Amino acid sequence: MNVKPFPGPSCIRLYADDDDDRDFVDEGFAEKKGKDKGKGITECKYKGTSSAELKTFGGQQMLSADQTIPRRDLSVAFKTYKRQLSNYQRLQLANNYCKAAYLEVMSLAKEAGTWVRAKPRLGNLDDLVNEFRTPPLPGRKMEVSVATAVIPDVLASEIAEMMTLSSNLWSKLLFPLVKYVEGSNVVGSLQYLSYADVSIKAAVQMYAELQLPTTLVPTRYFEFLRYGKEIMDGIYIIVDVSSRYSDPFAKRNSERRPSGVIIREHGPEDCEIIWIENVEVDETRENLYSTIIGSNLAYGAHRWVTTLLWNLKRDKSSFSDLKIDVHPGAGSFLLALTQAMKRFFMECVSQHPDETALTVITSGEDPIRILHNKKLNEYISFVGVNSFRVQAKPLSVFQFLMKKDLQLEFRVFGDSETNEVDEEPELLFTFGTDDKSNIISLHKRVTKEGIVYGLQEASMDEYCSFILSKTLTEDTVNAHIVCGNKSIYEDSKSRMANITPSGFAIMPDGPGGLHCDASLVTFLVQLYYDPLGNPVDVEFVRKDFLSDLNSIIRELNEKVVGEKTNGIEIIHLTQGKASCI
Repeated sequence: MNVKPFPGPSCIRLYADDDDDRDFVDEGFAEKKGKDKGKGITECKYKGTSSAELKTFGGQQMLSADQTIPRRDLSVAFKTYKRQLSNYQRLQLANNYCKAAYLEVMSLAKEAGTWVRAKPRLGNLDDLVNEFRTPPLPGRKMEVSVATAVIPDVLASEIAEMMTLSSNLWSKLLFPLVKYVEGSNVVGSLQYLSYADVSIKAAVQMYAELQLPTTLVPTRYFEFLRYGKEIMDGIYIIVDVSSRYSDPFAKRNSERRPSGVIIREHGPEDCEIIWIENVEVDETRENLYSTIIGSNLAYGAHRWVTTLLWNLKRDKSSFSDLKIDVHPGAGSFLLALTQAMKRFFMECVSQHPDETALTVITSGEDPIRILHNKKLNEYISFVGVNSFRVQAKPLSVFQFLMKKDLQLEFRVFGDSETNEVDEEPELLFTFGTDDKSNIISLHKRVTKEGIVYGLQEASMDEYCSFILSKTLTEDTVNAHIVCGNKSIYEDSKSRMANITPSGFAIMPDGPGGLHCDASLVTFLVQLYYDPLGNPVDVEFVRKDFLSDLNSIIRELNEKVVGEKTNGIEIIHLTQGKASCI
C-alpha cells in the first residue's frame, strides 16, 4: 500500500514556532542506548524498528523521514515526521491561523444576528476553522456567547488601542472579572504578521487569570495570541486565539478559542461593539455557583460588556455632599486605593493567592478559608473568607450590607464619645458615578483616642456587586485627601502600604440581575491580634470568624429575608457536616 505523503490530515500537527528541536514523541519509544557526543545525536530503539532508522536530536526523540509507524487504531500505515519549515512557511502558517480565527469570530457574530451581515472572503480555510470547532474532550465544555453595546464617549480607534497596546489598561478596564493579566511581545514568525497582512496593527501574547469572588470556583488560566486588525476605515476587530495552536506547551487550564471584539464608529464621539466569548473550560463542579456558571451569567459576553461600561463610568466619578475641602488629586487617590482594596479581596479568594503576602492556613477541603496576612507587622493579622446563599434579591442584600459593613469596620472603636457602636458615623463626602452604580464615601467617628475615618466603596451591577471598607488614620486623610491648613498631600507609592479591606461580594443566583430571587454572598473580614498577647492558632481564628459570620447570617434572616430559620444556606463545617442556618 502506498504511504500517504506529507501533509495529509493523518500526519502530526505542525506548530508555528521557531524551535526546530521540538518534535513528535510517541509512547512506543524505548530507553536511549547511547550518545554521539560529536553531533549531539543519540541512538535509540523503537519497537520493531532498527536503531539506524530512529534517532533523537537535541535530547528529543524523532523518526527518520522514511520510517513508517503502524497506528494502533488504523489498518493503514502513515509517515509521521516533522517537516523543517522555512521562515516564510512558518509565517504563512501563522498568518493562516490568524485569518481562520478572524473568519471564525466574524462567523459567530453573523450567526448571532448582530450588525455583521457577511463573512470575509479569505480563501479556503475550512480545515483550520473545523479545528476551531472540534468538540471538547470528556470533562470539558464549551461556553459561547455574544453581546452588543454602545460605548459612550470613546472612539472605535481608542477602544482598539486600549485592548492591544497595554495589557495593564485592558486588565484595569475589565477588573474584577479579569483578576490578572501579563502581556509580552510576540516572538518568532508571529512578530512579522503585519508583513503578511498590512491591516494587522498590533500583536501581543497574553496571559490572563479570571476569577469569581469566591473560593468555591477555581481560577481560570488562559494563554492566547491577541492581534488587532483594521477591517476598513472606522471598523476594527480584536482577535484572541489560544496559544495551543502555536505553542502546545503553554501553561493554561482553559482554552480561548477564537474570540474577540468587533468595533465600529457610532456617531462622532461613541462607538458600537460586538463582544464574542468562545472558550473551552473544565466542567463545572457542583457547588453554590453552578447555576450562574452553567447559565453563562458568570463569564458570558454580557458580563464582559457590563464590566467594561462600569469601569469607564467609574473613571468619571465626581464629588458630592462635601463637608470638607478635598485636594484636587484626591479623586485619583480614592480610585487607586479602592481598586487596590478590591484586588486584595480577589487575591484572598484566588485559587493560588500571592505567597509573598498571604498564606492559606486551612485545608483545601475546608470551605472556610483562613489566611495569614504577612504584610502587616504591627498586628498578627488574619483574613477569613466564606460564601453563602441568601433567599433574597441582590438589591435588598446590597442595601442592608452597605450599613452593616461600616458597623463592622468601626466596631474596634466602639468607645466613641456617645459609646454607641451602632451609631452611624458622620458622612464627609461621596465620590461616585452619575447613576450611583459606584460610590466611594468617607465617614468620620470621634473616639476617646481621637478621630477615626472609614473609607467605603459600594459598587453595583447586575452580575457582581462589591461593598468594601477600611479604616484610615487622620494622618492618612491629611496626607492624601483633604486640602487646607492640615493638608500634607503627597503622591507616592507609600500611600498604598496598607490596603487590607473587609466587606462583601454579591452575585445573583440565576437570571434577573439585581432583582433575582436569591443572592450568593462572599464575606471577607480582617482579624487582628496583639502580638504580645496569648498565642493564636487557626482554630481560635476560625472560631472568631464564625462568630462574625453567624451574626451577619442572623441579621440578614431577620431584616432582609424576614425569617429566622431556613433562609440562608451557609457552607461551613459543624462536626464534619455542612450546615444550613
